[in-house]
Amino acid sequence: MRRFIFFSALFSVMTLCACQPDTQPKPKQAAENKTPVVVVVNYPLQFIVESLVGPEIQVLNPVPPDANPETWLPADAMIQTIQQADLIVTNGANFADWVKKLSLPRSKVLRTSLSLKDALISVPDFEVHSHGTGAAHSHAGTVAFFWLDPALMERQAEVIAQRLIQLVPQEKESITANLEKLKDSLKPLSQELDQLQAEYPGLHWFSERPVYQYLARRCGWTMHHLHWKQGTVPNESDWDKLKTMQREQKIPFLLWEHQPEEKRVEELAQHGVNSVVLDPLTMKPAQGDYVTEMQRQLVQLRQFLKQHQSETAESKE
Repeated sequence: MRRFIFFSALFSVMTLCACQPDTQPKPKQAAENKTPVVVVVNYPLQFIVESLVGPEIQVLNPVPPDANPETWLPADAMIQTIQQADLIVTNGANFADWVKKLSLPRSKVLRTSLSLKDALISVPDFEVHSHGTGAAHSHAGTVAFFWLDPALMERQAEVIAQRLIQLVPQEKESITANLEKLKDSLKPLSQELDQLQAEYPGLHWFSERPVYQYLARRCGWTMHHLHWKQGTVPNESDWDKLKTMQREQKIPFLLWEHQPEEKRVEELAQHGVNSVVLDPLTMKPAQGDYVTEMQRQLVQLRQFLKQHQSETAESKE
């Protein structure tokens, strides 16, 4: 009888334990099932990472679609998300203000400019400003828009692929194959630039600020930046500088990052300067992707130059 009571009690305890939910955390299993998060600072880097990986990695570009990725700053909640990411892919050359201002774990940060040290372009008068009542002065700086030369974008992609393989080694074969596909997709852009270089070598261009140096070097062109502030109306001093440069060098074209006001286009035309837009695509385009939109813009640029054959001839003299 005692033996029967003992086994009955033991069976009851075992049944009760079996019915209890498993509330104990399983950190190892949770970590294995967690999707790695990769943060990027601009659209070109987003395009590279998304071209290399699939759903096994979450790609996060925290910059809102209507914000400037160069000056945008994250709120507290987003700061925590960025800091907790598995990898933070930055551009380098002081491209994004938030990268300089946030405390980021060094082991998680990949600065792609470090792989391009031999190809970086520095501008001695990158930024001109004044402090209070002091005289205007300039600071040197490195141009950050590497991806405007497909050869440099390839090098960015290669170093990103290496780091992604470290993050998800089981995806090495897939990432390696995707890297080759990405390189193939950039070939038409290189061909367009080669054609521009062959047909229109030695051109001189204005730009608002140092943006197009890598594209210009690829095409054998020279850029002259005006230090015009984005989104502001050029003042009398700005126009005086342009007129002076025009008298000295007769520069026929100005590359704009975004569509300027028609009034500005007309004013420039009066000074012998024709305007054309080439968006550097720091933000995702409304249609297509980096490759398709950049190719469309380069074709449009070649058509623009063809329409201004006389000015291109004068620029090369």
